[in-house]
Amino acid sequence: MLIRTSGAALAAFCASAALANPGTVAASYTDAANDIASGIATGGGTLDLLGMEVSHTATDVVFSLRVNGNVSGNGSVDWGKFMIGIATGNGSGITSGNGWGRPINMSAPNGGMTHWIGSWVDSGGGSQLWTHGNGSWSGPASLAAFGFSGNTITYTVSMASLGLSTGDTFYFDAYSSGGGGSDGAIDALANPNVSVQGWGDSYTSSAPNIFSYTIPAPGALALLGVAGIAAGRRARKA
Repeated sequence: MLIRTSGAALAAFCASAALANPGTVAASYTDAANDIASGIATGGGTLDLLGMEVSHTATDVVFSLRVNGNVSGNGSVDWGKFMIGIATGNGSGITSGNGWGRPINMSAPNGGMTHWIGSWVDSGGGSQLWTHGNGSWSGPASLAAFGFSGNTITYTVSMASLGLSTGDTFYFDAYSSGGGGSDGAIDALANPNVSVQGWGDSYTSSAPNIFSYTIPAPGALALLGVAGIAAGRRARKA
């Protein structure tokens, strides 16, 4: 049976769906493949970052990091460490250092790094959230959820733990590294070029090689959905 739906009814349905599912619209960020300096081990390609999708629910921000290898493979390729640096612009950021004390820095348009997510995929995997304030890093705290499979690592972080809410914009970058405490950013997601020439080299994420994400309000997502429906209707009429 064919049910005919008016444009107004369809728009109202789409708006309701978007309001009910605020994490359905994701922003995609990409990095060049094979942008690691020659002579540096890539962990079967797992240290080569390819892209990330960022979305959110009513309470959390979700980062899905894609790499050029299988992070859930055998022990010969699962030694990589994967990190995310975040600058929320809350005034407590730092432009030198991070929660793990590695030679990775951030100088974002809204200030220095305020939060650091560190993770590993060996020994069953794990993750940590570190927060900078009052001149030092505090942590580690737990993420809302963490998991990995195949070439994807997923981090779910509560907006409350980042001090964020709908309408806020934050800057970020993701990094791959090795198991040594002084290992740097072997690949940086927002930089399409080689980030460092050696394991212990320092790296700083800064404009233009840094990403930003704005947490849209549910109403804005509803409008995005309605706009998509309208665009589809116009395309079919063309």
